[in-house]
Amino acid sequence: MRTFSLEPYQEQFDALLVSDSHHKRYLSGFTGSGGHLLLTPTGAELLVAGKYWNQVGEQSPNCHRECTDAAGWLKTLQQRLNVHGVQRLGFEAHALSYQEVEALKQNLSQQLVPAIDVVQPMRRCKSPQEIALIRKACAITEAAIERGLADFRFGMSEQQLAAHIEFHARMLGADSIDFLIVVSGERGALPHGRPSERVIAKDELLTIDFGVVYQGYHSDVTRTFSTGDISSQLQRLFNAVLTAQQMGVEMLRPGVAVSCIDHAVRQYLTRQGYGEAFCHGLGHGVGLQGHEYPMLTADSTAILEVGMVVTIEPGVYLSGVGGARVEDTLVITETGCESLTKLPRSLRNITDLA
Repeated sequence: MRTFSLEPYQEQFDALLVSDSHHKRYLSGFTGSGGHLLLTPTGAELLVAGKYWNQVGEQSPNCHRECTDAAGWLKTLQQRLNVHGVQRLGFEAHALSYQEVEALKQNLSQQLVPAIDVVQPMRRCKSPQEIALIRKACAITEAAIERGLADFRFGMSEQQLAAHIEFHARMLGADSIDFLIVVSGERGALPHGRPSERVIAKDELLTIDFGVVYQGYHSDVTRTFSTGDISSQLQRLFNAVLTAQQMGVEMLRPGVAVSCIDHAVRQYLTRQGYGEAFCHGLGHGVGLQGHEYPMLTADSTAILEVGMVVTIEPGVYLSGVGGARVEDTLVITETGCESLTKLPRSLRNITDLA
């Protein structure tokens, strides 16, 4: 359980209502989908339905528990606020709907204060324990890709290959599948294309972008493979993407503005004639969410710090031709970065892996 201090916010609010599920887990260890976390000057409290009572006891032994079954969660919240003498209640504006905020206004006597970016900054730099969990998630992801490709036979569809990869991820210990992109041939021009019934053919590119969840933490890795001999056009496209990706990785270090990295990679691909074909951001943070701060985009104001975990994932997509993307998940270190993903980045022929 992480320690959260209300002291920096004492001029804004007396207690904080945490409703974001990722923030609840980060601060309390509670993984249930329901309930609210109340942070008071004397400690943390979880207001939950009875079905979560034992789960809270196991996962959050340092949190005070309040069951909301009898009075309802709003009356229970009002009672706890009164116990602590709270006059001003901060709430996570991004995590509550308009209807939910209106319900707070109608049922609570306290002044409500929208709290912006209060918990999220704590999550930006990962602890060694968090990095270890992300590393494990990445290892599961990559092993599942390798085992899935070992099962590949020509005649398989994208969906069938995806099913093999997902199966192996589950068998290797993934809690859940975050996403899986398997696109081949001309469908490689779809950056977020989902696996289809298209049969994977010979002599084309195949892109796999995969992420799983392990003990709450995410992974993200993309590799592009060949299925035989490819055209010089596709080879040139892949070479440009790989060079761009390595350029971005080499720029990762503390104190660097992420917008500068995005700009440098984008400029390189533009000089190669692929500027308009790189149609998304360079990367993003990874942690309790698959996409979180910092976003590596041209307009981002984020500065890299030690302990941040980010992706570098340039891609080139040509409609009617195909595409390629190479992506690693990396942790920022004192001297640069360490890749948590280890699969070879070179263009491998999957017929050599089966």
